[in-house]
Amino acid sequence: MPEAIKRPRAAAAVLLLFAAGSCVDKEAEQKKIDPAYVKKNLLPAPPATIQHRVDADLGGHVIYLGNDADRATLAPGAAVTVVHYWKVVSAPGSGWRVFAHLVGGGNSWMNLDQTDMRIGYPPSEWKAGDVIRDEQKFTLAGDWKSPYAQLTVGLYRKGSSSSADRMPIQSGPADSESRVLAIRFPVDRGVAGAGAAAGANRPAEQGPFPVRRASGPIAIDGVAAEKDWQAAAPSPAFIGAEGGSDVKGATHARLLWDDANLYAFIEVEDTDVYSQYKAQDDPLWKEDVVELFIDADRNRRGYVELQVNPRNAHFDAWFPATRAQANHPEWTSTMKSAVVVHGTLDERDDEDKGWDVEIAIPLADVKGMDGAMQVAIPPAVGDRWRLNVVRVEKPRSGALAASSWNAIPLADFHALGRMLTVVFADADGAVPSGATPPPDQEAPGQAATKPEAKPAPKPDKQRRGASSD
Repeated sequence: MPEAIKRPRAAAAVLLLFAAGSCVDKEAEQKKIDPAYVKKNLLPAPPATIQHRVDADLGGHVIYLGNDADRATLAPGAAVTVVHYWKVVSAPGSGWRVFAHLVGGGNSWMNLDQTDMRIGYPPSEWKAGDVIRDEQKFTLAGDWKSPYAQLTVGLYRKGSSSSADRMPIQSGPADSESRVLAIRFPVDRGVAGAGAAAGANRPAEQGPFPVRRASGPIAIDGVAAEKDWQAAAPSPAFIGAEGGSDVKGATHARLLWDDANLYAFIEVEDTDVYSQYKAQDDPLWKEDVVELFIDADRNRRGYVELQVNPRNAHFDAWFPATRAQANHPEWTSTMKSAVVVHGTLDERDDEDKGWDVEIAIPLADVKGMDGAMQVAIPPAVGDRWRLNVVRVEKPRSGALAASSWNAIPLADFHALGRMLTVVFADADGAVPSGATPPPDQEAPGQAATKPEAKPAPKPDKQRRGASSD
């Protein structure tokens, strides 16, 4: 891509371009791509689920649908695979090529134009109706200095050296240089080299975590007095959110289930228990709160968010797709909860010990507004869901901080790809041996196009701003 001339410090693993466009085009002509590979990656329809949905319109000809990535965080020297999805509305015509730039703060930049699919089936050959699976593998430069890496894509005319000659972005996330903002990776610069390869800097998922079946009734009183709670395995101490400040005080969670409810008991250590919010669907996430995200059918689309704060106020919302699309804060869970504060709520000049919250979530609530969701209610022993529990801490002075059962970035508490897998166990905490769990679903029968826009929620119900997932 000609723009490489402007930034000659691209990584050694990336081809250094010395002439405007000619070097890239020459390499593309030299490499031979098996026609079977191209055929395999021309899809009959878009995938039912795309991890990072974008839906950017390039010149009315091509829709960049989005991408899947096998990592949520990068580190210098770390390898990543990103699978892009393109949909052709009308043939772009001759002379067009795909470009990809990885950009960060300062001089952090990499040219990532070439993939086998872009060489074997370039945009000059694209036809109306094509759905193109475009797999890209790259390694972040070892001297990458920026705390983030933004992958951008677009179409440019062969031989052009000006961003003005790129195909314009008519809608969707883009920058001033006609580049689609495809996916943004936080960069952990504390991990580098060979140890960062193969996902070393991405926190490993804990689990599958067995959820014991309750043998008797659970009283929702904020006290884990029942023998079932004593037998339930506690989570590890929650992990501080990536990119955030330290959370003072540990958090642990325990889970139980029966034919009616999923139960959660969350113990929060906190020297200053505080929240001003009292009403249903107040913006509880702005101060001390615990949040649960449940994706019961494990397809990373369609999930519920449930919150309880130290005043025992609730926030609940249904997300029919991902956080980036319209959601339904008007949906209301029938969960019950109780809170016990160890200290004095909202007295900021003393020192508290923390607070405990006990929650009973009716199993049917995990379907949100999708009664047809393919999930068994009640679940059978051996069934699996995906969920996460997040603790938010707002100190008297300083920035909001968060920790969670399975690691998340501070920029996205939802983090569907980071959810913990739980498996429903019997009353002894056992799961049948030899049972092969089904794979994570791919939203069977769900429309692959962008969900129809919903009316904006009322101001007092507006959730914090959407991100890519």
